[in-house]
Amino acid sequence: MRPFGGRRGPVRDPLDAGYADPAGEGAAGDAGSGGAGAGAADPGAADPGTDPEAAHRQALVLSEVSAEGAVGLFRVLRRAAAGDEDAAAVPVSALLRAIPGMTLLDAHDFLLRAHIPPPAVAGALTPGQRVALVYVVDGAHVVPQSV
Repeated sequence: MRPFGGRRGPVRDPLDAGYADPAGEGAAGDAGSGGAGAGAADPGAADPGTDPEAAHRQALVLSEVSAEGAVGLFRVLRRAAAGDEDAAAVPVSALLRAIPGMTLLDAHDFLLRAHIPPPAVAGALTPGQRVALVYVVDGAHVVPQSV
């Protein structure tokens, strides 16, 4: 423990090896940091749920919504309800923001009006939430912004 008013040490980067070691820089911290350092260098090895191919397929789902607008959104919601894993894993807020002309505040407003929590994914929507979202999006006339 340092005395009151003493100098503080440098700020440590959370990605440094041994950051979470409460013992500090001891021999046990050095031995344990080898495995943690390898996991920190390769985030895919630490989390088996991270799949670059799945991320690419989800990006294709978003590009479908971006290309087709509200019709593409309705199609993706239908596929998510039918069990398509790629469409079901995409957050609803990302689907809304993929519609041309949709701003972040518009998407948030639509989620509030449809009673959908912002972190919800398309596969977790109830049938009532899907209908409300389609009704809200279909009733709004979003004009694409020219840049």
